[in-house]
Amino acid sequence: MTLPAQSVDIHKDQIVFTEGDAGDCAYIIEKGRVLVFITKDQEEIPLSILGEGEIFGEMSLIDNQNRSASVRALEDVRLSIVTREQLLERVSHADTVVQLLMRVLLKRLRRNNNTTQGGPVKLSDLQLENTGAGDDKTSAALQQIKLENEIFQAFQNKEFELFYQPIVELKTRQIKGCEALLRWKSPTQGMISPNVFIDIIENSSMVIPIGHWIINQALKDLKTIQEKLRVAGKNAEADIFMMSINISGRQFTHSDFLGNLEDLREKHELETRNIKLEVTERVMMDGALALETLHKCRQHGYAISIDDFGTGFSSLQYLTQMPISYLKIDRSFVMKVLTDPKSKAVVNGIIYLARAMDIEIIAEGIEQTNEALVLETLGAQYGQGYLFSKPVEFVQFTKLL
Repeated sequence: MTLPAQSVDIHKDQIVFTEGDAGDCAYIIEKGRVLVFITKDQEEIPLSILGEGEIFGEMSLIDNQNRSASVRALEDVRLSIVTREQLLERVSHADTVVQLLMRVLLKRLRRNNNTTQGGPVKLSDLQLENTGAGDDKTSAALQQIKLENEIFQAFQNKEFELFYQPIVELKTRQIKGCEALLRWKSPTQGMISPNVFIDIIENSSMVIPIGHWIINQALKDLKTIQEKLRVAGKNAEADIFMMSINISGRQFTHSDFLGNLEDLREKHELETRNIKLEVTERVMMDGALALETLHKCRQHGYAISIDDFGTGFSSLQYLTQMPISYLKIDRSFVMKVLTDPKSKAVVNGIIYLARAMDIEIIAEGIEQTNEALVLETLGAQYGQGYLFSKPVEFVQFTKLL
């Protein structure tokens, strides 16, 4: 396989490509300027002049159409080549809404080019534009926008609430903490599965206001839990009770995250030792700022828990870079610990490594007594799952204490 040249020099007045050509690559201008134009009646109609740092020729790669215009060098230019694979790989990983917008913009741009070629157009000559609204990708993108709007409207209408699932010490079966879990109770559709809305919230700007509300509500409920335990004469239990709150990488990269967290903690008169920030390994993908904020949170005394450990992005490197207090073994391993020797070996290895690094283990998704017994024997300190309780409303949770 022969790789294309990384860059090419084009002399003044030389044509880079011509309208109607098949597109095989795009170009980034390193030096010089080019003219983008179309031809009508053997006359050039200029569309734009592009300079250093600009890209052109990408339209044909994205929508797989022939070149809609011609490009000529206005002076000696140097162009970096962008291959079809380089461009389409990035487009394919873009959000579905972004892909829809690109398709719409390209169609409109090509239509404008055609209009310019043909001269003035009457309103009666225009046809209804088809942006591909019937295809699966477009429908998915439009559905995502609609769902985002519904989610934010539900948040404003106070349709969200927090449920709590106990975290139990396996040796004593006593509740030592809980995880706060967001639930959507629609007045028309009832309880909506978290699979429908959690990822959308975490991957949009909604995660900041909704995340702030979650933290505030969870800390408010933590204060109530501690007070109820103390009234019942369980001061020691109140002192060590731990509230786990799920935090996304986008929250960690927000400049005010730690300051807002501290304000809410002080507002509810809580200690950092009773608050556990639960993240997934994907937070490592959110860059140095997220990792720096994690370290600052740990320095303030907050516990850090890695959720779903052993899936997706697992790396021993994370155990040394991240200030981890707890590891949560994913349900996919826990559910096989009784039947699959390899899964049991993986769990045993995770627990052994964690204990050597002074990291405590929480096994999630425990549904059978024998699962709990095996995990306890292997050295897991805590468990979470339907064996102990499903996630429940706050009032019901306080009755479990």
